[in-house]
Amino acid sequence: MRLAAVFTLLAFGLVNAPAVFAQSTISDRPWELTSTRGAWGIFLPDYELGENGSSSAFSDDMDGVGYFSDFKVVRRFLGTRTSFESNMFFGVARLKSESAAGSINVPDPATGSVDSFSGTRTKLKSDVNHYGIDLTLRDTWRTRFGGLSAGCSASYMAFDQKFDADYDSIQVLREKLDTDYLGGKAVFGWDGCFKGRASNLDLMIGYFDMDTDYRFIGQAVSGSDRQKFSKNAATVETYFTTRTFFHGYQIGWKVGAMYISDMPVIRHTASQRASIDTEDAVTFSGLIEILL
Repeated sequence: MRLAAVFTLLAFGLVNAPAVFAQSTISDRPWELTSTRGAWGIFLPDYELGENGSSSAFSDDMDGVGYFSDFKVVRRFLGTRTSFESNMFFGVARLKSESAAGSINVPDPATGSVDSFSGTRTKLKSDVNHYGIDLTLRDTWRTRFGGLSAGCSASYMAFDQKFDADYDSIQVLREKLDTDYLGGKAVFGWDGCFKGRASNLDLMIGYFDMDTDYRFIGQAVSGSDRQKFSKNAATVETYFTTRTFFHGYQIGWKVGAMYISDMPVIRHTASQRASIDTEDAVTFSGLIEILL
């Protein structure tokens, strides 16, 4: 379902782009700096811990809205088709879920032994920090359809997740998932005019080595644990930007989506040590871009 949502957005962009027969709007400036700020939507794998009768004592679907920012530098080698791009980015989301509860049972992530608690309300706070950098080499060809480009990127990105489980005033436990993705992307792009405005559409397909560091930090549930997990993951990203001038500044509206084939998730089972698995994930962004 998440993959379908990404390809729906991608299809929308591709259907509209070919209908715009326009010259390339690539700048002739050797340097270009842009900064974006805006909303970041995340749809990550669910978090579940313990049980309260027939439901989970602590749970969050890990769907929410946060903040995203990036800073991009483009160096064009004038007289050639080639440009070099550096894009640094950061996203953050803070999630919280609460539910009424009587007695709950919580498995120790290190051993699987069950701890029981009695109270009135469970609280789960989840933090997500996302950051990284893309270094891209791209060639662009000017055509009657606009500028068509292709290139490749060396890419690093991280998703750091922290889960704090509290029961009334009791701090039950904390778990962390720090995940690094290191790999590369194939980059394809179009730039031209869309409804009279300078615009561009990018598609990126990536392949990564994923390394996850899991940590359990005991509190009311005592103990500690640490595990490593590795797997390969693929990504598909698409971004569409359209720009206009406002009081002498070039301002853009940028929308994008990223599909990640494998995002770590913690599995808790009574009488067993916690384990790490993966599910797919999707992020969306709606950003304001300023040309500096």
